[in-house]
Amino acid sequence: MNGKIHILPEQVMKRIAAGEVVERPASVVKELVENALDAGASSVTVVLKGGGLERIQVTDDGEGMSEADAMACTRRHATSKIARAEDLEDIRTLGFRGEALASIGSVSRMEIITRREKDAEATQVVLENGEIRDVLKAGAPTGTSVIVKDLFAFVPARRKFLKSPPAELRHAVTSVRRLALSHPATGFSLFIEGDKVLDAPPESLRDRVRRMLGEEKAARLVPVRGQSPGLGLEGFVHKPGMGGRTRDDQFFFINRRFFQSRNLLHAVSSAYGTRLSHQEFPFFILFLEMDPSRFDANVHPTKIEVRFADDRFLHDQVRHWVDEALKSPESAAELRLVTGPRGITPAGRRSSAPPDYGQLSLAVQVQTPAPGSASDGEKPGRTEEPAFWQIQNRYILSRIHSGLILIDQHVAHERILYEQAMKSMAERGGLSQQMLFPSTVELSPDDYLALTEILPALQRIGFGIREFGRNTVVIESVPVEVRGGDEKSLLAELISQYREEASSGEPLYECIAKAYSCKSAVKAGEKLSAVEMESLVDRLFAAENPYFCPHGRPVVVNLTIQEIDRRFGRNPQ
Repeated sequence: MNGKIHILPEQVMKRIAAGEVVERPASVVKELVENALDAGASSVTVVLKGGGLERIQVTDDGEGMSEADAMACTRRHATSKIARAEDLEDIRTLGFRGEALASIGSVSRMEIITRREKDAEATQVVLENGEIRDVLKAGAPTGTSVIVKDLFAFVPARRKFLKSPPAELRHAVTSVRRLALSHPATGFSLFIEGDKVLDAPPESLRDRVRRMLGEEKAARLVPVRGQSPGLGLEGFVHKPGMGGRTRDDQFFFINRRFFQSRNLLHAVSSAYGTRLSHQEFPFFILFLEMDPSRFDANVHPTKIEVRFADDRFLHDQVRHWVDEALKSPESAAELRLVTGPRGITPAGRRSSAPPDYGQLSLAVQVQTPAPGSASDGEKPGRTEEPAFWQIQNRYILSRIHSGLILIDQHVAHERILYEQAMKSMAERGGLSQQMLFPSTVELSPDDYLALTEILPALQRIGFGIREFGRNTVVIESVPVEVRGGDEKSLLAELISQYREEASSGEPLYECIAKAYSCKSAVKAGEKLSAVEMESLVDRLFAAENPYFCPHGRPVVVNLTIQEIDRRFGRNPQ
């Protein structure tokens, strides 16, 4: 009699294993580059087409494989990294399970072309749906090239849950960036749709960080070093007050393997303490060197997590070393002299014409004595009572018939800019101001890719940005609302904000308008003149929805006379 329990077919087992290892094109890039590094490559080239779904090719100049090894490496649990159970306690390579190539081959069309230095010809192995279709001889240099085409072609259910090709491409570029950062002694090249977007020769860690993250971010870093028995730390953390707005630039590596750890993230954050401002995230690249017997890298299918034998010791050591780095003279934040007040720049610029209070929908009370009145005659030269007051350089206060209103100056300006940006993108009518001295901005490869996605929208708002060499752009003009000198930081924040919000599935134009308005609006803490407050309020109540910012926060708070009476224990009249 047949039982209920049965052994799954080999092809089904491969698909299940592939689901654990191959989540998206970025997973394939990671596994193939790791194999190349384990093969002793001094140079690695990655080629991506169609976001990685159409084609992924990773070529290295490592030691290569024989024909027998090239055929064997596509089988499950085939590996040259370990041979005995004891070897799991001393893993010093990036890959070791022998599942990557078998899993990738089962969900794609894959070719492996490989040659050892001593072999006269290369071996070409052709796989489809996980099965070897052909083994040929070919001409090729020493090393290995793996070509993956039509990823998930045989698993359409998996493919439909992936993001758009540009989004998947960003994840793949992030994988390359992590691996290039962790192996600065290896040269990396990256081609996207035939264009070379990364060309990194073997170099020092600092030079690799500068190349991958950009000069501006690299200038914010201070070195961290520490050594104790069985544990070493090297890398960089950001200067106090110069952190990031997202978690994109947080890199932990252990024995050159990227991993994530809440425990160590807490160690770094607590080392900053009050040096870390509100809504600021630590920005770091930290390399741990540790005896493999003291941690387990085999606790997660994608090897993104690591389990340590002594979490508390590791936490305290990392916290101590980061704290020491932050106390060094090199970590002192730059001081900038403020020579005058900063203010918002209303569209159309300031006018010397008297304010038109009739535009306000909330009937602001302006005390203007009537000509010939007693008060007018009693106190000649008396100044007019102001219509607006600023509280703590944060809120605008004004009287209305029913009491008082409080306006949050930042979110008010944010609402104005948001509606203006949405209108500009719909009508392609954003007003620009030409910069007297254009700004050159160097970006990381994945930031540059994000910029190419949002550039048409930015141009509609009023940005004039052109390409200037690999991963470098020149800002030639900016929207009229952008203050001079802020263009570089604004562009960086727009890219970061877009990358953070794009995962929410929000329409591109709304995402860009929110990021632009938030980053360009007048900040809480900025002193505004009477004319600036007046202009801001006028423009706010000309907006379609003046009461809530694009993120849903209230813009205006109405404090009635009855509520004020109640607060003072007075009976309403």
